[in-house]
Amino acid sequence: MADLKGQVPFIINRRQYGANYVDKYATSNTNLYVKYGIPFGEYDYATFTSAASAKQEAKLFYQRSNKNAKFYVLDYEENNVKSGSTNAAVKAWYNEMRSLTNEKLIFYSYQSFATTYANTAKKSFDAQWIANYSAKPTIQTDLWQYSNKKYIPALKESVDASTILNSSKPVTWWVGGTEAKAVKASYFSSVVSSVTVNKKVYLYNSTTFTKANRVKALAPGATVQISDIKQRATGSYYFVTADGQYLTANKIMWPNN
Repeated sequence: MADLKGQVPFIINRRQYGANYVDKYATSNTNLYVKYGIPFGEYDYATFTSAASAKQEAKLFYQRSNKNAKFYVLDYEENNVKSGSTNAAVKAWYNEMRSLTNEKLIFYSYQSFATTYANTAKKSFDAQWIANYSAKPTIQTDLWQYSNKKYIPALKESVDASTILNSSKPVTWWVGGTEAKAVKASYFSSVVSSVTVNKKVYLYNSTTFTKANRVKALAPGATVQISDIKQRATGSYYFVTADGQYLTANKIMWPNN
């Protein structure tokens, strides 16, 4: 596994096959990626049957995932939707994930399936990862899965392989690196005594900033006393309030402070 880092820029790991099956190797594999410093994303092979079940599947996917993942993927290549439209179900998955994480959300499918069943909803995602083994995709594609038979010496086996097609989303867009400077620039990096809310923002009782950890929403005009500022491994910052709660230090939320 240690040799793998020098042979691939990043790995995309399956976490679950729908809501009811967790890949038995997902936890051990992602723990090894973390141990050896191999960047990775995780994906959910979708089996949802409606917008409601898509939301639940996304929630379980995030709960089960390794939070060191650089991005999360919806692998949507099989239509099981029996209630409502497929686009509504895909969008429900996206909306639930977006409420749980600020990491990049990626849509994956085969070209023909993507255009037939998620042509509208896929546009909400941060990037599109498209599989097409016979030729380069003709739809918007940021990451192209061009083969399922690329031999990786470190693994001693052949695996799916992809290449970046969108030059505006290089490897650093997917996993960080030099982009950390841009992340840092968009956040306050030193403590201030207080901030005044300019748009709706949430206070959290945990630094994970998930929907479940929201304490309350602050309305524009509210002033919050700050005691400290902390930095995550991803480069982003968050404030610690005077009463021990947390909120983002993203300058977008505090443009006039």
